[in-house]
Amino acid sequence: MKSGLARIVAVPCIALWLLTGLLSAAVAQEPAGGEPTAQPPGGAAPDSIETVDRIVAVVGDTAILYSEIIESIVQAGAQGEEIPELGTPEFDALARQTLTNLVDSRILLQKAKETDIAVGPDQLDGETDRRFREIRNSFPTATEFQDAVTKSGRSLVQYRQWLRGQVHSQIMIDEFIRANRDKLPPVSVTEEEILAYYETNLAGQTRPASISLEQVVIEPTPGKAAQDSSIELAEQVLTELRDGKDFEIAARQYSMDMSNREQGGDLGWIQRSLLVPAFADAAWAARTGQPIGPVPTRFGYHIIRVDNVRGGERKIRHILIQPVIDETDFRRTGELAVAVADSIREGADVRMMAERYGVREVPVRFPEIPYDQIGQFGEAYAQALADPVPGAVVGPFQSEGFMPGRPVFAVVRITGFQSEGAWEIEDIREQIRESLLNEKGYARFLEELRSEVYVDLRL
Repeated sequence: MKSGLARIVAVPCIALWLLTGLLSAAVAQEPAGGEPTAQPPGGAAPDSIETVDRIVAVVGDTAILYSEIIESIVQAGAQGEEIPELGTPEFDALARQTLTNLVDSRILLQKAKETDIAVGPDQLDGETDRRFREIRNSFPTATEFQDAVTKSGRSLVQYRQWLRGQVHSQIMIDEFIRANRDKLPPVSVTEEEILAYYETNLAGQTRPASISLEQVVIEPTPGKAAQDSSIELAEQVLTELRDGKDFEIAARQYSMDMSNREQGGDLGWIQRSLLVPAFADAAWAARTGQPIGPVPTRFGYHIIRVDNVRGGERKIRHILIQPVIDETDFRRTGELAVAVADSIREGADVRMMAERYGVREVPVRFPEIPYDQIGQFGEAYAQALADPVPGAVVGPFQSEGFMPGRPVFAVVRITGFQSEGAWEIEDIREQIRESLLNEKGYARFLEELRSEVYVDLRL
């Protein structure tokens, strides 16, 4: 599993790494409804691991399956962690520890749901976009990513909706932990514990290079003529549907959402929280079986039909009409990006520029990213930041966008860079102390929560 060094580098607080980073894979097993679900790309157990599924724990009113342990371990292996051989005592110990993490994540999520924590749509969409790009960029090509999604039994839209549900759960846990940070039981950390941690995890090891940055991501927008043309086409499609044209045939003929076009625009059963607000508002106001639209979102104009309703879910089909982005639109956006970069070089605040000109869902600040992971932002970022200088403004440069064939322009200000080197105790003593204090405090906090939730371990 991850070393102490990796924990310190990735997240300053060991406890938060344990409770939010390590448990993110555990939370990813539970959709919004609380039932086990199929896994995303990379989440299915490899052919070499075959097991008869069974319930290994019950937490409150939800069950944890043995397959979820295997899936979490496989995800950890895909992230570079060393996994013991199946059937060994080391693997069994890892499985038990993974189950503990799964149980703790379910407890935290259940307690979070009992509070008044609310996750805003902008926050949810932004983090979902970030996570989606991170996963997409972990694949060498877009085709390999698409193939992996298809093998998971989902379209790209369905996969993103699934991911949005997992992100929602993770944000709930994060907010619950933050809200209770001041309620941690009092603990103490001795100098001996600090030195022991350093000697065990960091002494003699190399500190990887890290980079901190701020960014503005500007997305090309279609001109008025293209928007008017798309609205006209969407209204034509809507008229054809109301005159009796089969929705599935119309979707295959007109829809520009390639992830579900051949399925007749079928999005499956969806919860409202998994959709962008404008789409969700329209779908939840629609009559069953009646096509409505055009509904504008940042992706284009949608014709929506709700086929069925059950509880808080809707079975939905849609047709997406996207305005054409032409060379004039790209040139106009590129000129805007140059102006934004010049303003930042002259002292303009990056966050202010991002709020005014950037895609609102994209995070602005990224503190201390391991430098060897910058490629997760895309190959264009890796090339643009190949020679990082603190304080420099890089760009604008084009990077892969949120929709196929629609690149975005990025402007990056490098706020810090730390080169590779040896860990020195004096440099990180207080960081270790704070991390251990939080780790101890959260361990006791979790013990108290476990006493409030029914837990039945069967492994």
